[in-house]
Amino acid sequence: MTQDQNHSIQEAGMYNVLSDYYKYTNPELHVYYYHKHLQSLKSAFNHESKSAIVPDIQRQKEYGKIRILHGSLTTENVDIYLNGMRMFKDVSFKTMSNDLTIPAGKYQIDIYETGKMIDTLCSQKINVESNVYHTLAIGGVDNKLKLHDYPEYPVVPPNETKLRFVQLADNLPPIDIAVQKGDVVFPSIHYKGATSYLGLYPMSVFLEARKSQTKEVIQPFPAIRLEADKAYTAFIVNGSEDTSYELLLFSC
Repeated sequence: MTQDQNHSIQEAGMYNVLSDYYKYTNPELHVYYYHKHLQSLKSAFNHESKSAIVPDIQRQKEYGKIRILHGSLTTENVDIYLNGMRMFKDVSFKTMSNDLTIPAGKYQIDIYETGKMIDTLCSQKINVESNVYHTLAIGGVDNKLKLHDYPEYPVVPPNETKLRFVQLADNLPPIDIAVQKGDVVFPSIHYKGATSYLGLYPMSVFLEARKSQTKEVIQPFPAIRLEADKAYTAFIVNGSEDTSYELLLFSC
């Protein structure tokens, strides 16, 4: 990476943080820093003339958004590279990266153990579509990692909320998600599977994972608090020694 590229990437990250900071408090500053973020990213990718994979020129002015979840219990902290440029550093298990807005097109993502840019843990091409919010989840074990793409659909009717589940625990059988001691809400979720969104009113819900089509409870989950005007994805991942499985809740 050249010095100019590195400077542009650092600028883009700074403007992205500022844009997020002002998102709900100052719309004018949010838009201002968002455009500065896009300009810095465009500058970084324009310098990358020798890259094997570049955004589609015809869609250069259109943008998509990505974020990456580290969902592999057996994998150490990772560095994540996009077209040979490090975009996320030292990402730990159960951590979701910041959002990254980039020109629509095809990209190469390479994942390395933090500080060890020798053998990739995962090397995969992705297609970023314009005006689409992609959550990319790292799943699998050790050197058999894979990125799974779960497009987000954040539009919610005013004063409502919505929820879906993604199953990333590789040793779970097919499961149902049900209200604790109640009815099934999301039936038959397989490994790597994602449910449809369920529209709800803002509330706290108490859910549990059951072996599919049975009453056998595999894991009860803590209360999930759902706020108005937000879309949520709940990721089920392998847990630590204390817990069989964990639930990670993220909004967009």
